Amino acid sequence: MKFLPKEILESQVEGRNLTGPSFGDNLPQKPSLVVFLRHLGCIFCRETVEDLRVFSSSMAAFPPILFVYPDSVRDGEEFFSRFWPEAKAISNPNASFYEQIQVQEGNLIELAGPEVWVSAVRALAKGNFYGVQGRHLLRMPGVFLVLKDRILWTHSYRHIGDEPDWSKIPGCTPLPTDEYDPGILPA
Repeated sequence: MKFLPKEILESQVEGRNLTGPSFGDNLPQKPSLVVFLRHLGCIFCRETVEDLRVFSSSMAAFPPILFVYPDSVRDGEEFFSRFWPEAKAISNPNASFYEQIQVQEGNLIELAGPEVWVSAVRALAKGNFYGVQGRHLLRMPGVFLVLKDRILWTHSYRHIGDEPDWSKIPGCTPLPTDEYDPGILPA
């Protein structure tokens, strides 16, 4: 079983709608999604936030969400006030949390390959657009289902536009999937 690094959990954080001063203080006592976004100008970042806003409001069993973004607190305030005012989000402008949890930078295929262009058309069709690009253009996204310090499930991105099927997040489906660790069941 994998765990969130202690350095992340104990780190002091700033952001939007946070419930405590450290990263760990912002994780509830039940399974929750920690979503590491690309820079806030990314079309796929916008698509992810919008899709998760819709899923979380329409699916009662959907886990609480904590976003992490590699931009300033001010940039996050502007972004989330527009796209999801109620969202909890942690600013990580130096991307140290990304490094600690091993959300790496992408290669050419992951950042601009053919699948990325097909995904961009999908995102555009949903009404999403590109914004001002941030400092971390090469950063990949990451999604983790966690229970406090335990990582129960993760989505391994094939490319920056590879969005998980949010309806199949473990705990939102009647039966756990093969990727879910059966040692810890949702509350």
